[in-house]
Amino acid sequence: MLARLFFQDIKNWSLRNNFDVVTYIPASKSHLQARGFDPVYELYADIFDLRPLLVKADADKPQAQKNRIERLRTPQTFSLLPEFGQIQKNQKILILDDIYTTGRTLMHAHDIFLKAGFKNISTFSLSR
Repeated sequence: MLARLFFQDIKNWSLRNNFDVVTYIPASKSHLQARGFDPVYELYADIFDLRPLLVKADADKPQAQKNRIERLRTPQTFSLLPEFGQIQKNQKILILDDIYTTGRTLMHAHDIFLKAGFKNISTFSLSR
């Protein structure tokens, strides 16, 4: 699996950076069904204690099939799971993704937490 190639580098980074809560960009229901696994979860699950806090609605088409302008115009597709209510607003949150292209996905996820009252939000992606 590709995740094994990056395991040690990501693990080393995680040891140098501390967060109270680590969550990830989930696959939408249709993409999860089509693939049979969640690639972002699989990339980080052996390194972080991941907490599923986001739900991603199905979009008109996958990000990979959109050009830059279409990606930037993508409306908010995330909502928070009820479990986010167990997190204190002052905790440090890390949102993980696999690939950062335009940043739209991570910005939408960041905005959901910000609107819920969280202030200390960081993001990490394997590649840009």
